[in-house]
Amino acid sequence: MDASTSALIVAVAGVVGTLASGLLAHRGALRAVSVQLTHAERQWRREHEAQDRREEMAARRAVYIALNQSLRQYHAAVYRDHQARAAGRVEPELTERRAADRRAMREVYAEAQMTVPDEVMEAAGRLFHLLERTNRSVESGDLDGVPERLARGSEWLYEVRQVMRRDLGISDLPVRRPQGYGDV
Repeated sequence: MDASTSALIVAVAGVVGTLASGLLAHRGALRAVSVQLTHAERQWRREHEAQDRREEMAARRAVYIALNQSLRQYHAAVYRDHQARAAGRVEPELTERRAADRRAMREVYAEAQMTVPDEVMEAAGRLFHLLERTNRSVESGDLDGVPERLARGSEWLYEVRQVMRRDLGISDLPVRRPQGYGDV
């Protein structure tokens, strides 16, 4: 091989090397940008999912507040009307209050059926149906067994509240009321 051929080969190798280094540098830069974009997309997705979870929990918390409040008010209205009727008094304002609380409870319950987990609906449904049966008994004047059902309803109010609090991650208390807890 003569000197001119060697020089040509060296020149071609130099040009190819220069071009290849530019391509490799460009490829490396593209890969780095791709990694950054992938990382940014993952980060955005995590933040978006976390925001969705926060919004879902806020919506669920709002439904839980309304459900807890409605269950308690309905229970109290049935209790007060029962107490009056057991004492021989039929008070129209108590009957109206019971009916209004029942309507409000039914609305909240219908919303809860579409938004809350099965475990909460199972506990709330059990109490809601107990209150409905008890309400019908009070309304018809058949007061046998009503005090026991109302006492059971009071226990179930605690259970529903604890199931909701556990679902929100804010309670480690047992679902069933401990003996002597909250006794009056």
